[in-house]
Amino acid sequence: MIRRERDGLRYYQFESFDVQAVDHAVFTRLGGVSVGFHQSLNLGGTCGDDPAAVRTNHERVFEALGRAFESRFDVWQVHGKTIVISETPRPVEQKHQPADGIFTANPEIVLMMRFADCVPLVFHDPVRKVVGIVHAGWQGTLLQIGKEAVEKIGEHYGSQPGDLIVGVGPSICSQCYQVGEEVRKQFLKSWGGIADTFFKPDGDRYLLDLWAANQWILRGVGVVHIEQSNMCTAENLDEWYSYRKEKGATGRFGIVIALKRD
Repeated sequence: MIRRERDGLRYYQFESFDVQAVDHAVFTRLGGVSVGFHQSLNLGGTCGDDPAAVRTNHERVFEALGRAFESRFDVWQVHGKTIVISETPRPVEQKHQPADGIFTANPEIVLMMRFADCVPLVFHDPVRKVVGIVHAGWQGTLLQIGKEAVEKIGEHYGSQPGDLIVGVGPSICSQCYQVGEEVRKQFLKSWGGIADTFFKPDGDRYLLDLWAANQWILRGVGVVHIEQSNMCTAENLDEWYSYRKEKGATGRFGIVIALKRD
């Protein structure tokens, strides 16, 4: 990933994405107005931060991107596998619909999702001109939301897996992500023996490799162009929020993507 600075904000971009075709940014926690454990570019509105600060942070993000705040489309992330396709923005007064994947082919729409350890999967189809973001925590990974997304945009837009470029954004690495036997059992029940490929014994618990698991899911449905950020949220609290490392007392960083306007 490439690190950039603009208007006091620090963000990253995937090297695989054509910046002439898409506007995108993986914003760090730096450059906002939130204080305390939300410091400072918190984009999460449900983690106890001052709503006015969260609004200001959103405005800063969209100003840096050169897009109107009203052009955004976002959802209520619920750790499921629902994928929503929208060619219109979400009106400010409209409630968020529950989903964990969003896609659009409208250059006027800016997609946004929020993270603090879960795996971001950021999509660009340069052939069909489609962009999207998927939120894959352990539950979404278990449900193979990456596969669900590839199939959904294939049906809706005609996207071919081999054309897709997917960036795997900053998230918790396997060395920092310890889970219990109950999580492993759910994966074994759903995936069979292959699941143990992604679990490493750690005392009476396990280290779960969500990065490898999501790459396996994507490659299994034909995606070949995958860029792994290799940035662990839990290991770099200076730049990222980490729900696990900060024991829930944290904010959310944002990822935005939009097709370039003509």
